[in-house]
Amino acid sequence: MPKRKMEKPITEEQKQRILKVWELCKTGVAQNREAKAELITLYNEIHRTRYKTTSNCSSCIATCYNGIKKIVDEISM
Repeated sequence: MPKRKMEKPITEEQKQRILKVWELCKTGVAQNREAKAELITLYNEIHRTRYKTTSNCSSCIATCYNGIKKIVDEISM
């Protein structure tokens, strides 16, 4: 079984950035390229992945979106 990379703890700054970018992407469609890039960047920072911020791969973007959505749900609880 392959080892999973350990997630980094989420900082307060990252939480604020997540909530800010979530407002621009919560419908599932980013309002602009900067919002999409920030969503992917945050996902990469937290999960230690290397998705390109210019990616148009729907599966890759969906993974980032769902990962950030899960964090937003945890923060909101």
